[in-house]
Amino acid sequence: MSISRAESQYSRRRSNTAQSIFRAPSVPLKIGDSKTFTAWVHDPKDSPTVLVNHAVWPGIAEGDLVRLSHGSADGDGALLFVVPKEEAGNKPQLQACEQISLPRSSADAFDIRNNTEIHATKVDKLQHEAEYVEIIFQDQYLGRNDMWRLGEQLTGQCLHVGQEVSFIGAAVAKVDTIYIRGQKTSSAYVTSRTKTIFRTLSAMITIFIQVCRELWEFSGDGERYNEKIVHSFLPELFARWKHAGTNHTVTIVLISRVFYDRSEVEFAAGPLRQLESGPWYKDFYKVITDLEVISDWRPTLVSLKDSIWAFQRDILLTHHYHRSFQTPDPSSGPEEVRLVGNISFAHDGPVLEALNMALNPMEKHYIDRSLSLTGNSIILITPGTGYYRVPKQLVRLTTTRMLDQGITLDLISLAKPPLHRTPMFSFQGVDPEVFGAEKSNRYGSRAMDPLWGGDDNPGDCVGHQKTTFWWEPFWIGISFWDKQMDMPMRKDRFVARAKMHEIQMLGLLDHDVLSSIEVPFLPEHYGSLLSPVPESRDVAKAEADKFDNEIFSFPSEARETKSIALNRTTSVPSVVGSSLVQPLRSHDKRASLPSNRLSTSIVKIPPIEESPRVVNKDLPSKTSTERQPSPKTTALAVASLQGLSTSPSGSSIRSARSAASSSKRGTEARRTIAPAATLLSSKLAPSWLFNPFRSAISQPETSNVSASGESTPPPSSPLRIAQRDPSSVSPASHQAAPSDRSRSPQPMPIKKQPPPRQRVYEESVLTHRGSLQKATVSPISSSPRDDLTERRRSAPTSSYAGPNSISSSPSMRPNPSSPQVTISYNQASLARRWQHMFSEPIFKLQVNWRSMITPCCLPLTTEHFPSMSELETSYDVFSYDFVVDPPETSSFLVRPPSVIPTNPDEVRSTWALVVMRGMIALRLAQGFQFVLRASEPKADTEPHVLRRGTSFVADDDMMPKPEGAAEALQAPRPVYLSMSNEIHRISFTGETIQVRRYVRRLPPTPPFEYKCLIWPKLGVGYTELSTPFVSHGLENYGWNRFTYSPYSWRRFTQQFNESLRYWRTRFVVIPTSEPPNHHVIANDGLNDEEIRIVGIEKLGELFSRVRWQPPEERAYGPPAPVRLLPTYFSPSAMLADEHLMSQLDDIHATGPLRKKVKSERDFSDLSSNLSAVARAMRVDGGVPIKEHRWHKHKYPESFVGHDFVSWLVREFRDVSTREQGTEWGVRLLELGLFEHCTGRHGFLDGYYFYQLKGEYAIVSTPRVVWFLNRQSQQAPIEEYQARGAASSSVPRSALRKTKRRVILSQTMVIDIDPSKKSDQTESAILHHDIIHNPSTVFHFELQWIGTTARCIEDLLRTWTRTIERYGLTLVEAYVTQISDVASMNPFQSCFPVQLALPPPIVPHLAQRVPEGTSPKFFFEFAVMRRFGFVPDVEPPDLYPASKDVDAIYSYRRAPYTYPQFVHRSGVAFAQVLGGAQGFLFLTNRLMGTGRVREGISGPGSKGLRPATIADELRRELLAFCSDRAALAKVYSEEIELLSPLPNFVAQEPPELAI
Repeated sequence: MSISRAESQYSRRRSNTAQSIFRAPSVPLKIGDSKTFTAWVHDPKDSPTVLVNHAVWPGIAEGDLVRLSHGSADGDGALLFVVPKEEAGNKPQLQACEQISLPRSSADAFDIRNNTEIHATKVDKLQHEAEYVEIIFQDQYLGRNDMWRLGEQLTGQCLHVGQEVSFIGAAVAKVDTIYIRGQKTSSAYVTSRTKTIFRTLSAMITIFIQVCRELWEFSGDGERYNEKIVHSFLPELFARWKHAGTNHTVTIVLISRVFYDRSEVEFAAGPLRQLESGPWYKDFYKVITDLEVISDWRPTLVSLKDSIWAFQRDILLTHHYHRSFQTPDPSSGPEEVRLVGNISFAHDGPVLEALNMALNPMEKHYIDRSLSLTGNSIILITPGTGYYRVPKQLVRLTTTRMLDQGITLDLISLAKPPLHRTPMFSFQGVDPEVFGAEKSNRYGSRAMDPLWGGDDNPGDCVGHQKTTFWWEPFWIGISFWDKQMDMPMRKDRFVARAKMHEIQMLGLLDHDVLSSIEVPFLPEHYGSLLSPVPESRDVAKAEADKFDNEIFSFPSEARETKSIALNRTTSVPSVVGSSLVQPLRSHDKRASLPSNRLSTSIVKIPPIEESPRVVNKDLPSKTSTERQPSPKTTALAVASLQGLSTSPSGSSIRSARSAASSSKRGTEARRTIAPAATLLSSKLAPSWLFNPFRSAISQPETSNVSASGESTPPPSSPLRIAQRDPSSVSPASHQAAPSDRSRSPQPMPIKKQPPPRQRVYEESVLTHRGSLQKATVSPISSSPRDDLTERRRSAPTSSYAGPNSISSSPSMRPNPSSPQVTISYNQASLARRWQHMFSEPIFKLQVNWRSMITPCCLPLTTEHFPSMSELETSYDVFSYDFVVDPPETSSFLVRPPSVIPTNPDEVRSTWALVVMRGMIALRLAQGFQFVLRASEPKADTEPHVLRRGTSFVADDDMMPKPEGAAEALQAPRPVYLSMSNEIHRISFTGETIQVRRYVRRLPPTPPFEYKCLIWPKLGVGYTELSTPFVSHGLENYGWNRFTYSPYSWRRFTQQFNESLRYWRTRFVVIPTSEPPNHHVIANDGLNDEEIRIVGIEKLGELFSRVRWQPPEERAYGPPAPVRLLPTYFSPSAMLADEHLMSQLDDIHATGPLRKKVKSERDFSDLSSNLSAVARAMRVDGGVPIKEHRWHKHKYPESFVGHDFVSWLVREFRDVSTREQGTEWGVRLLELGLFEHCTGRHGFLDGYYFYQLKGEYAIVSTPRVVWFLNRQSQQAPIEEYQARGAASSSVPRSALRKTKRRVILSQTMVIDIDPSKKSDQTESAILHHDIIHNPSTVFHFELQWIGTTARCIEDLLRTWTRTIERYGLTLVEAYVTQISDVASMNPFQSCFPVQLALPPPIVPHLAQRVPEGTSPKFFFEFAVMRRFGFVPDVEPPDLYPASKDVDAIYSYRRAPYTYPQFVHRSGVAFAQVLGGAQGFLFLTNRLMGTGRVREGISGPGSKGLRPATIADELRRELLAFCSDRAALAKVYSEEIELLSPLPNFVAQEPPELAI
């Protein structure tokens, strides 16, 4: 009764404020409770979340997951949102009515309008938890640390398809696809276990097109393979790029290999290489596009088609024609040109060599880091089937580099899928069993692997016979492009599965040779993969004929679909319908129709039939239990594989498109087949007949499928390894010994019955939950739920083949022609690096467009972790500790915790968490991945190994690991990060951070020296290129040094070490061709040169604003301003100016401007006596008063306005800012203390010259510097007079002088995020010039590790907008000189521009050129100026007087060889070679249309792309340099502008010429 009175009292007293606020708690909502609301749409700027009034729905609580649906939309079409915290500032409409307010973007995505009814239902979070979320982004660089932080930010939110994702206060990406338990959905709830997949629309893509013999052959539809590339595949790819709105930077290269006979080797001299088998060859590369962003690809396709047709002529004839004239024999003249060489087949092409050439610039991705590109992708288009013969060393090196870079290869085959597994490599190597325990004790399980074991260097091959091994590259995803260009008219048209090219060329098909070809019965006792237990059954001829009719007949009914077949309650699935028909249908609508044309003589030839007739004595009898094909039959069957000049790519067995059409059956007809017939099919048909498109890691045919069609949940431990007979050899092994080729080919069994007591373990079909069974491609293209690592089911008869199994034994080696899938633990464990990249299965018969349109970044997580025994036997352990001392943990790389507790232990733990986050960010940036808890517990079936006495890894295997990347550092447990051959364990022990490094012991990988011929895009022929392929691992990375150095400011030297692989980008500030805006400064008397000087000073102020200060310096106030020295000298001539060098010494000596601590004077007291001010300016420590020069004018007894203001701020306590000092200067100028030297300006704080007036001006005695200056003025004359006059008898050591080191740059740490939008510290190291010429280029370089690129973009955008008003532009430039660009990227090169008329030789040119101008390259510089180029960098020895000065720039790694120029628009660079060689021209590919230049119109751009402007500029420069008359006119004009020759030079005798 009291409760009811209280309730009634509460209900009656609603006017009481306290009672109305503290309402009685309502009963929480249950799962499934719903309510109807009225929708309201608001602007996302007001609130990005869904708003709901808690009062109108009692029981709703913050954090509840609610589903919104309207009309018939439910399930996938419903919007999910998390109930936010109720705020008092909700809209009045929400408080008065039962309304829910949605952001406009969410309402539009789900078609929800204002004032419509929507149903809100509380749902379970576990049922709507997102498994995968795919996010796409464009025109930005998103680092791996940024991806991790973004994933953490999304935890606990609801996302829907099309939603924009914000990061650091701005939208950076968009949700593309969401998966829940393998099914796509429109909205889901993100948890810490959700795996985020990042796809980029702005990647760097390299497309290789393999040019081989098969490229000019005809496919089944009558079209050549080269036409398929230009007419169908590339147009389809480019159209999809355009539809998706991509902005990829693309490079297209033609690759080919030419073999030469021994008689042709001498004529084909050059970078010849020799295979292990003996043939000589040369590799050719022709670049079609060079790092281009193209919107209209039609001209490129036309150029590509012309290049393909002219390719054979260029490499077989024209190339040698040019070589014969380049190196003629003076006695006999040029040798007669002839056609030499043969283009290789596809399987002998330079595929791995091309991949390594593309990996060279990718390994240096942190140099010249583009802020608008993320990710790399490589596409290889080939007419082959994916089989290649490669060197073992190169396979191992390429695999290591692909793993380190986290890059995969998309292989596009234009052929039909072959009957063998693909992709497939074959290489020669020593059997690992030869070395036995010698290497297994050192390298563990990998020592017995055919790729990683065996011979590691040429010395291991001595005395050992090499064996052919087959290896499936898990980093290749293959797709078959077989678009039919003509539509067959007949539905029953047969498409051949194999090409017998050699037989056709021999004309054997015109004779009755097919009647002698007999296909024998299949073995009666065949252990097929279609049945788990082999059974013996007598097969009668009638049953075989019945089976053939059901498989190969063409009834009009359509066969039932795969889903119906899977729903049957039979224990054996419909293999034909599931594994063959459905993938073909999903590939292409026309794929099921036959495509090959009928032969004209097909009516004369009887069909090949499977018959019991014995027409050859070698055929076994009918009563034989196992029938073998006859040698005669086998000879014809394998002729295409055993020929000397046969290409497996062109003439190997290929799959038939008619298989899809022949498998169409009616549903009713299929249901009439008895179970016995189904079992018969499993006995009669081998597995390759129904699933011929399998790879090494594809799913098998046997499936534990229940009646409901749900598959068994897949375990996640590694591998199931099937065993086979040691004598089985691949029939595709055509690389036989010469003695074997003379004999008749012997039949080779595809699969043999296992011997007694030998177990053959079949794979289990563990498909993606909710998906249908299909044949996957390889571990890289498989879903993690497709049992990537093929773990064997735990059964009493099964044994686990773990990492310690002998994977090199013959029974474990893969056979490309065997349907039995065999994969080693080593291969699968490495393939799991890409495990979480596949949200759904990918199939060979479907072109993987997503990978080519939106390349996927390397996942942040992996589930593979080696076992405890493997860690102890195969890894070396390194450990170091970092003591967490909060007072000493002060660095620009670490942001102090926002909340610091009072307990010392908690303080140390909080700081340790911050430092560990920095350590993890560093490792993620280098390619490491979080090691997650396996989705299923790993079966502990591996034999335990005796532990060492002091084991570091006792508990690592059993240590609980997080379930997602967002759970790292959320619990007090170690964090494991893994790379291909290295694992790091980071943990906090209470006082120290302990880091353990597990480094796998590997044999040394020597560099692969490679030579080839390459034709650049703008070249005129092939040039030789030599480049090494080296694996730059992280084994020698300075983790310990890096951990200690950055986290202690006192130990940091403001210079990253090269081994740290830090990110770096150089920027140049260029004076534009357009005049600056004269209205930006109040004083209109400034000319263009002075305005640009002010612009550089403004940039220096921006540098000062973001300068980071250590804690011990913050007590002195804000950071000191950056001082920059203007000059009119060139970059090399300024080193000889003593006045400028003395000012530079003052900057380095005094350091930053600081107020004197003991300053007690007030300038207000001194300013009343102008004489006293003048005397104070002249004393020591006053204002420097001396002679200044600018161009040809001298200003004696002058001082600089900037120095006067600095003196006031430093010496007087009542002048604290430069603005106050400028005000005092204006007042003193008005009082008549001093005046501007030319009288054009008032007082300005800058590089302006002023002189004391009248009685205050006292002429000072000339200093010693005056004599030095006179000496420096005569230096050019003395240098040229003394040239060649030095006596040879004087030793060189006596003439050497010690060079004076001059530091011309400053270094500082800057805060990239001054507004503190980011959740981490954002800092970088800034290197900038101190001396600046307003007519040349100002340089600065940014270096960073782990900094968010978007913050750098925002800062650069602010700087660019500030300086553009002063006639300056900011452009990204190359770190090194452009002549070395080919060493970084082999496919990028400079365009040579030669001078048709060499520059003239002018006597005594050094005495006639203007002051500060170098006589060397005088006329070349004039040509550069005429085309709008300004000096960028000059070599130190360009100006003669500066040869004794060692110029030091903190951001330059090596001196420049030639002078380098940059165009005023920034679109191109040029380097002066001198003489008739002219120039090197390079388009600035770093200058893109990213956010840095967004909204900024470049000079003369006219809306064109930078590459288009650069190409027009190149053509104009080339046309001018090819015109002798135009060059002569320029030379004469420049000579007329020279000053007359001095008299003392004219009287000198001419120099002696020997």
